[in-house]
Amino acid sequence: MKKCIIGSNANIAKMPSMAESQQPNGNITFKHNRNNNNKPNFFARRQKILEHRKSLPIASVERRLVEVVQENDVLIIVGETGSGKTTQIPQYLFDSGFCHDGKTIGVTQPRRVAAVTVAKRVAEECGVELGQKVGYSIRFEDVTSSSTRIKYMTDGLLLREALLDPYLCRVQNVRSNYIKDQTSVGHKRASNGAILEKENADPCIGVLKQCQGRNLSPLKLIIMSASLDAHVFSKYFGGAKAVRVLGRQFPVGVFYTVNPQTDYLDSAIVTIFQSIELPVEL
Repeated sequence: MKKCIIGSNANIAKMPSMAESQQPNGNITFKHNRNNNNKPNFFARRQKILEHRKSLPIASVERRLVEVVQENDVLIIVGETGSGKTTQIPQYLFDSGFCHDGKTIGVTQPRRVAAVTVAKRVAEECGVELGQKVGYSIRFEDVTSSSTRIKYMTDGLLLREALLDPYLCRVQNVRSNYIKDQTSVGHKRASNGAILEKENADPCIGVLKQCQGRNLSPLKLIIMSASLDAHVFSKYFGGAKAVRVLGRQFPVGVFYTVNPQTDYLDSAIVTIFQSIELPVEL
């Protein structure tokens, strides 16, 4: 019978593993390959995102916006480009309890690239994996789950959901909140006031208005864009409340050429490339 000797004088051979290295003198040293630099980078990234969110113009009216949404079933928001309406308003509503009882916040985007890009950004700001709390749904690709509460989608996906679920209810008597972003509905003035042109009308607007009138729990609907006529949409939705969110201002410098230019297009292109290569200090 073989004996197993355990003690300080035992000569036990041991093969070095991936975390070990064999020295010339026969000794074995252990290496720690853990990279502890990722943790500081992660917290620095989170701090930078938090500071960026606080610096957005819409952050100063967060509480007031939530109150207005709570008081009105239909709200029209005119927000300048860069104000933060697309990424921040869904998060404000989620933090204020608009997603309780299984409700979701659906945000439409006019393009697939916009829906995917914004969803990734919001997921990063929330510190969650894409497809969990925040996801997106476009044609041939659905990155959502049962825990998704903020979903970005294209206009076509909203129309398909309306066909499959005319009441826009995920479960019985539980209606979602919808944000129609970057709407491009054409409008014009008529003798009887502001109306929507039938040939240029956005079908999502009509679908959401019909769902708004159903005899169920109120459907929160927010229509927002940087360039829409708030009076037109307010009248279309029976006098809905409209608010405006200001954007940030940047200093603008005006520079003149030394000599007159004969070809303005060529001069503009040359100036653009010069500005990229040599940034101009304002």
